[in-house]
Amino acid sequence: MIDTTVPGSPGWWLHRLSKDLEERRPRLQRLADRYEGNGPLPAGPDNCAAAFRQFQKRARANWAELIVEAPRERMEVVGFRTGADGDENGDAEAWRIWTANGLDADASLLFRAQLSMGDAYAIVGGVDPSIGAPLITVEDPREVVTAHDPHNRRRTVAALKQFVDEWTGEHHALLYLPGEVYRARMPRSDYYGSQWDINSVQWMSDGPDRLPTNVVPVVRFANRPNLQGRTFGEFESVEDDLDRIDTMLLQRMVIAVMQAFRQRAAKGLEKTDKNGNDIDWSGVFRADPGAIWAIPGDVDLWESSGADLTPILESVKADVRDVAATTRTPMFYLFPDAANGSAEGASLQREGLIFKTNDRIRHSSAATSQIMSLAFTFSGDSDRADMPQLKTLWAPPERFSLSERYDAASKAAAAGVPWRTRMESILQFSPEEIGRMDSERASDLLLDPLAEGMEQTNTAPATDVEAEDGKNVAEAVQKLYLGVGKVLTTAEVRGILNQKFGLNLDTALDVSSSADADL
Repeated sequence: MIDTTVPGSPGWWLHRLSKDLEERRPRLQRLADRYEGNGPLPAGPDNCAAAFRQFQKRARANWAELIVEAPRERMEVVGFRTGADGDENGDAEAWRIWTANGLDADASLLFRAQLSMGDAYAIVGGVDPSIGAPLITVEDPREVVTAHDPHNRRRTVAALKQFVDEWTGEHHALLYLPGEVYRARMPRSDYYGSQWDINSVQWMSDGPDRLPTNVVPVVRFANRPNLQGRTFGEFESVEDDLDRIDTMLLQRMVIAVMQAFRQRAAKGLEKTDKNGNDIDWSGVFRADPGAIWAIPGDVDLWESSGADLTPILESVKADVRDVAATTRTPMFYLFPDAANGSAEGASLQREGLIFKTNDRIRHSSAATSQIMSLAFTFSGDSDRADMPQLKTLWAPPERFSLSERYDAASKAAAAGVPWRTRMESILQFSPEEIGRMDSERASDLLLDPLAEGMEQTNTAPATDVEAEDGKNVAEAVQKLYLGVGKVLTTAEVRGILNQKFGLNLDTALDVSSSADADL
């Protein structure tokens, strides 16, 4: 049996964190169910619960998913900057680690859990030979919990991952303490049909696995945290509003279905005939297109009229507007016909969403940077692991049309804004794309003068040897332009080409033999 009585011991942390995880799991499951469209059923009559079950299930509208996806689809990591030299366009090694772990795609899973359940986690491990990078996994908050330093809420002092092995059916736990990982399990026979029991848990080894750094490699992504450390899902504060909307949808469905079978009555009918026998009027009034009813002259027929569903529909729209305002979700996400409003109104609605998304990005940036700092620490790259110099690069949450971006870029160029800034901030290219375009610019500066010189000189077609020599020169000049060796100006490049190919490109500089020798 594991000793759980000594405060701060591995057994004590295992017991405390497993208890915390068990206590908060029902709330997380409720939020996850609502996001997936399996929220609580709207209230129905107790005396016919079974008959109403299908009505209740179909009355649920999944507004929670729309509220979460509105900011989530605008949260896109596009790169990282580190303290390493030469990463103006973003650190290529950081992006390689990110993509090697599939996080260019799986980061959306992380942010979706964060926004829907209020928490999400990532665990960083050692270098995985299969991907050639430190292993980074996205974790479900229903399986992972962390404890933080009361003096510094960003410092994790302990973490626990508790899960069931789908192959063996055993409960497993990974306890992370600074620089150490403890492994525990509970045999299947001990928990079959029951919950995790700390009295049945056993350590899987005599000691912990050692980590290369004295930290807890579990990173928490907290959504809308308050000063007490409590987090909230995007729709958690409007759950009552969502329940009210589902209730009104249920009422609308019930009324519509019931009205399909209108109630009919006859006033003044005799209950018995002249012989005293009971009359079966239901057999007389047959609902048949060819039937003709013969009734006494003093009998009145009555049929129930249809109820107007417009007030119910309008009340649902009013409730949805309240939800949209509270969560800062544009109405055109929730009601497509709201997109037909004025351009000014749509812009104001989108503005609230942009502000909210920027806030979520700011809170997530520290966590994503911490992931990369741990990854570089595990791979032994201390320069890039320097947390104060690590920055996460995000795609702008506000997206503009191509015409708007290029119009702004041309005006920025006229105002003297640097090229790289225009590409990143205005045209919204990723660091990877900017790096590729920078290389292409170097090629253009080389090839354009060459093409111009070829037109000016009516020379014979180049032989294979001359073509290969030209290719080598082009590659060498491009490397020099990109900073690998001596950096040349455009005029110097033209001078080199004149000397190598006997061209007559316009240049005001006489290229020195030292520059030619560098090639």
